[in-house]
Amino acid sequence: MIPLQKPVFRKMLTLAKPYWGLLLIAILLSFIASVLSGSIAWLVKPVLDHIFLAKNYQYLNFLPLIVVAIFCFRGLSAFFQAYLMRLAALRLVNDLRFKLYAKILKLPLKEISSESTGRLVSRVINDTTALEPVLGDMFRTLMIEGLTVITLVAIALYRRFDLALLALTVFPAVAIGARKLGGKARGARSLAQKEMANVTHQVTESLQGLKEVKVYLQQDYFLRRFREKLILYLRHLLRVTKYREGSRLLVDLMTGLGGALVFTYGGYLVIRGLMTPGDFFSVLTAILMIFSPLRRISRAYTGIYDASAALERVEEVFSLPEEKSGSYQAHPPQKGITFKGVSFRYNEDLVLKEIDLEIPAGKVVALVGPSGAGKTTLVSLIPRFYDPTSGKILLDGKDLREFDLFSLRALIGLVSQDIFLFNATVYENIAFGKPGASREEVIAAAKMAYAHEFIVKLPQGYDTVLGHKGFNLSGGQKQRLAIARAILKNPPILILDEATSHLDAVSEQKVQQALEKLMQARTTIVIAHRLSTVTKADLLVVMDRGRIVAQGKHQELLKTSPLYQELYRTFTLAAANS
Repeated sequence: MIPLQKPVFRKMLTLAKPYWGLLLIAILLSFIASVLSGSIAWLVKPVLDHIFLAKNYQYLNFLPLIVVAIFCFRGLSAFFQAYLMRLAALRLVNDLRFKLYAKILKLPLKEISSESTGRLVSRVINDTTALEPVLGDMFRTLMIEGLTVITLVAIALYRRFDLALLALTVFPAVAIGARKLGGKARGARSLAQKEMANVTHQVTESLQGLKEVKVYLQQDYFLRRFREKLILYLRHLLRVTKYREGSRLLVDLMTGLGGALVFTYGGYLVIRGLMTPGDFFSVLTAILMIFSPLRRISRAYTGIYDASAALERVEEVFSLPEEKSGSYQAHPPQKGITFKGVSFRYNEDLVLKEIDLEIPAGKVVALVGPSGAGKTTLVSLIPRFYDPTSGKILLDGKDLREFDLFSLRALIGLVSQDIFLFNATVYENIAFGKPGASREEVIAAAKMAYAHEFIVKLPQGYDTVLGHKGFNLSGGQKQRLAIARAILKNPPILILDEATSHLDAVSEQKVQQALEKLMQARTTIVIAHRLSTVTKADLLVVMDRGRIVAQGKHQELLKTSPLYQELYRTFTLAAANS
């Protein structure tokens, strides 16, 4: 048998460990099938020497039944072995996909942001799919054909040691060639998987930005790029095929050479009377039968190298650090949230610089400042979507990193300007804020967010499926559904990141009333987009270029902060024009 590369083989065995019950039965069936295959070569000598040459033709009556029985039981053994291996393979891939998806959901947003959605989807779907044949077909081949080769080699050596050994001298060439071709196939498969990830990424990206693609007439550009990526993917796959089929060609060449050696030397032994015709044909049959399973083993071997590239890409995800969670159970703020010397660096850019801020419990704090000031980044640190590069954030005096993540986020409701709605019903999208909520609770939250009126006009009302990202709703409607979701959760900490930015003046007034009710006796952080929320906040925090440049009440800042004065004039002008 061709030696497998140990790390690859070990990884495959580790993946298959939970399914050893099925695999052990499959191994037993492989052994039975291999012994039955070897019995064909074994029978050549008695059939030739003791039946035909000795003219004991009466035994020919039983020979067809024996042959039928051998092939029947071998076929049944191979069938059930293949079924069990396939079952184990499908379960393995499903479990691996589940674990991979669970791992991705546990990754920090910083890790997710550095990898495109399409490429992560490719890891979950395409790379795991590439692993399925390893256990289902390739390991099956190595198992059943490997035992068959061992059985046939043993028979050949038993019948005539020197003749069999001569024929087996071609084995090292097969092993070395298959190893080299397997390595090349692995490299080509790795490039192919990366290219398919790029293809998946482009399709995902173009569909997410379909409006922009259409309005800027970029269909041809995306089609051209898509075709280029598909051509590259095709080239890499053809290289994989070349190397895999190359191993088959190598075995065919060695089969011819091995057979020629047996014929030459074996014929000489028979002519000299040093070997019976039965022994000669028994060895010849065994040697020729060896190369057929050897060909399949060689292809399976290169296939495992091929799949190991996908396994490495899957392992890259599993090796990523997960979000770190503390052990303390978080509680609604009694004193408040405190930022102490908080800085945050995203890649090479320092986004927040030495932030010191007190957010009192039960108060409304509004963050204002020009675009890019760091407002959204600052509020993203509270639910620990990111952790500070330096400094710390405290909840009632305890570092947020010491709290259990689940309990911390259970305290927080978030409504952002980039609304995400799931491809589910209106009811399910609102109930996302409180799993298991009754229909009455969902409707009550929708009414508070002034969403009920447009929901009941939808084709199936609350049971209307919204489609991808709520594609068939206006920006204002999406925002009201997100507000209803937050209202339903009823969180003690509320983060509103330009929550009314997509609403018209009438809708904003209604929703603002609902939000004011929701903000009562709640610790609320508002990123202000319009004037109404800013002037009513308990504390205004003015940010610019990642720093807090001023904070205080509305009237106070109008007198002391030039930047706030400028922002206020902008707000006032926007309100007058709306």
